[in-house]
Amino acid sequence: MTFLAPGALIWLASIPVLLWLWRLASTRRQSLIPSLIPFEHLLRRAPKRRSRLVVTLLFWLQLAALLGLTAALARPVLMRPRARTVLVLLDTSASMGARAPGLFGGGATAFERAQRALLSRLARKSPADQWLVVTTAPVASLTPQPTSDAATLRQAIERARVAHLGGNLATAAHIGRMLLAAEPDRTLVATDEARPAEQGNDRLQWATVGAPAPNAALVGLDAQGPLCRAAEASVVATVQNFSDEEAGATLTASQGGRRLAETAAAFAPGERQSLALALPDDAAGWVEIALAAKRDGLEADNRAWINLFRGATAPIALRPHTAAFKETLSSWLGACETLTWTMEDGNGPPAAPGGEPLVITDRWDAAQGAAASMVFEPPSPSRPLLSRWVVASGHPIGSYLAPVETASAALNLSPWTGSGVVVVAALVNGRKVPVVVADEREGLRTVVMRLDPSHDPGSTPVLLAFFNSLRWLMGTSADTMGGPLSAGGFLPGRVTVRRPDGSSDQVDSSSGTVSYDAATAAGLYRFLQGATEVSVAANFFDPVESNLLHRASTWRTNRDRFPFPIGQEWEKESGPGTISSAGRTAQPLSRALMLAMLVVLLIEWWRYTEKRDHFPFPTLTRQEKRSGPTTLAARP
Repeated sequence: MTFLAPGALIWLASIPVLLWLWRLASTRRQSLIPSLIPFEHLLRRAPKRRSRLVVTLLFWLQLAALLGLTAALARPVLMRPRARTVLVLLDTSASMGARAPGLFGGGATAFERAQRALLSRLARKSPADQWLVVTTAPVASLTPQPTSDAATLRQAIERARVAHLGGNLATAAHIGRMLLAAEPDRTLVATDEARPAEQGNDRLQWATVGAPAPNAALVGLDAQGPLCRAAEASVVATVQNFSDEEAGATLTASQGGRRLAETAAAFAPGERQSLALALPDDAAGWVEIALAAKRDGLEADNRAWINLFRGATAPIALRPHTAAFKETLSSWLGACETLTWTMEDGNGPPAAPGGEPLVITDRWDAAQGAAASMVFEPPSPSRPLLSRWVVASGHPIGSYLAPVETASAALNLSPWTGSGVVVVAALVNGRKVPVVVADEREGLRTVVMRLDPSHDPGSTPVLLAFFNSLRWLMGTSADTMGGPLSAGGFLPGRVTVRRPDGSSDQVDSSSGTVSYDAATAAGLYRFLQGATEVSVAANFFDPVESNLLHRASTWRTNRDRFPFPIGQEWEKESGPGTISSAGRTAQPLSRALMLAMLVVLLIEWWRYTEKRDHFPFPTLTRQEKRSGPTTLAARP
């Protein structure tokens, strides 16, 4: 304890004054008595030079009030250890649902081990430490504010669940610091990501609860409707083997318990393939795709749902710039009788009936505003070239193409500077030249064909690449997790949302459309209002989370964002540590002393009034009044 105004302690010099006043009051105190006969022996005693000070409870109350006033004026401050703030980052991303190998497959998940690690650390928590628990997927605080209540923290940690979403530790740490409005004194991280290699003090404590494991995952799903035949429809699923060994997998399409199609394939270590499932003629609506592999560590990425439509294909707008391009593409599109296409000039067509058109052109400016587009980039001048075409099997366009094939085409050999996935590349003079590039952004699909189609219109590899690209442009991708789910056709009022995990939520419909932004589990979400029911799928496709063998770190050691290094693990923690003077807080005591002094003064006033009521002045008789009272000075 220290004093902010120690000069006020000079008031302690007034204590002798209080003693002198009490001594003076005791020597001058007189009482009226009717007779001195009982006190004659006192009158014959010789007076003492010094008398004993007689104190009562009132004296001690006055002394306490004086000491309290002096202490309050000195402004005492009690230095106490500051309550530490601890930011707890609990990884709730989809990879935390991976189950460790155990007896009969009953091992604990990484998330369950993370919960046990946090609860064990919570049992050793200092009572003054305040924890703020933040999850990574989605980023949210489990408590409204930092708290030191161990029971509340335990319940919050036990209620947390794994979400079928990707998580980012750096983002969660940044949000946690914003909620704390200060840099935390300590940060605890429970995740399946590897511990960073940087070493330092123990302000950051890391617990890795996961282990590398093989996994086979669905990383993409595409529905391809009828193209040249009304009965032709298929689902293309992209599967990747996240393992260092060869693995086999079986892909099954079903609807309402009915198996529609099935295929199997073998995957090399790390290989990604697009597998096509030909569906029956009567298959329409929601189709479930299931993946089964022998060595699979994660269940969240083994199922997906897609809505298969059997309606008419989208209209195609052909916008040629040259006569040769116009003639070649017209013959290709005319060979497919079920396609609806029109010939348009390059000045911008009117709104096509049946929705936004799919534009095929040889000029980039003609593809502006299209729902989907195929742009040809022919070389200048056009010269035929015999080359080897290498196809990427991980994209739906390459699902029907041979992995390696010899083709003759007039290729554009200029460097490719755009974005997208190179589906087909040609080996020319020892280097890969992009031939077919596919890109999809915000639901808009684009295919770039870097060749001249008029050089050899009958080339089989060129025709297959064209129609595969056209099929992909006219298809639809399965909806993925991470965004709000929308459904329409409702009346204003409450709409019930049946989640895939069995729970239910309520949302409001104001304009006939509802938006649900709490989709954290992959599966079908059913929106119900009376007899109206709409289903929306949310699929989990995340190669980063599905890669259990090599977990990518989402932690960032930027000193400006998180300026403290990595410390030791929880198991090696020696204790809470010594808190320096900079880590202490000052608690003023002046207000408490003033309140205590007020209570003392009230007690003193009560005692004084009570004493006067119990000891009134004596009443003299009529004879004593005639003779006058006898005064006796009371001495101690």
